[in-house]
Amino acid sequence: MPLSRSPKTENPIADPREWLFVSDLDGTLLDPEGKLPPEAISRLNRLIDRGLKFTVATARNYDSAYPLLKGLHLNLPVILFNGVYLTEFLTGRNLRTAPFIARDVVQEMLTVAAPAGIDPFVYTLGDRHRVYYRNAANPGAAAYLNSLDGDGRLHRVERYEVQSLDPISGFLLIDTRSALEPIHEFLAGRFPDQLNLYFAEDLSQRGYHWLQAFHRQADKGRMLETLTQTLPWPRDRVAVFGDNWNDMEMFQAAGKAIAVSNAVSPLRDRAQEVIGSHAEGAVVNYLETLWADSAASPSRLGSSEGVL
Repeated sequence: MPLSRSPKTENPIADPREWLFVSDLDGTLLDPEGKLPPEAISRLNRLIDRGLKFTVATARNYDSAYPLLKGLHLNLPVILFNGVYLTEFLTGRNLRTAPFIARDVVQEMLTVAAPAGIDPFVYTLGDRHRVYYRNAANPGAAAYLNSLDGDGRLHRVERYEVQSLDPISGFLLIDTRSALEPIHEFLAGRFPDQLNLYFAEDLSQRGYHWLQAFHRQADKGRMLETLTQTLPWPRDRVAVFGDNWNDMEMFQAAGKAIAVSNAVSPLRDRAQEVIGSHAEGAVVNYLETLWADSAASPSRLGSSEGVL
């Protein structure tokens, strides 16, 4: 299947065996239903079994990502929760963890959000991952809550007892743009050195926005650097795929940044290459074509595939 290429082709991938590939999930590797079809899993596994070095970097937590990817032969660590965790995929063991959010920061957020009638989702890590919530007061929040049904992390509370919670890895507010903008402005101005904020439209629930917060040192780009140091692997031989704002730091950290065509325009502008959309399985198509082109090249025949 032919690649859809942008005019920019800096740092071309001559031999995919010499590269590490890291893909975002939602809007990038997953289809519009938020799934990885069995056919795509089989195709990726064939490439991985032949030597493709592949992993993922996602905003999802382990409890959410594992059921989607459990059929994949992921033998490299995965980047989870927007770079809060570097995790061993098969066991769920965290190899590295970014700093957590200070409790007084979360308490101030709750104080600002309460008058607007917005109840956040608060994520913690103790003996296990948990998601605390009070109410889902709008269709956007309700849709997200429904997506976590049966997840096992959900804990409904009458009030947020911040000081007694396990370490807080992040929080999420869902409402209209106009309702969230004042809170975003407050948090960005009040805690510029403590919070990493992502404010974007909820693509699955039009009319609603997500305001996500993590520690300032938690993002996909920083954890990608940690991954390359852990393996080890040269960062200029890492190619990343993404579609949204939270992939920007990863695009800046990698040797090659590849956007899907449905990506937000700033990410497409930052990319060195733009491929097809997630709806057509562009990431898997791209990797298969790279591998086939390399195998057909006389200079690559008989070359070592190598393993990490």
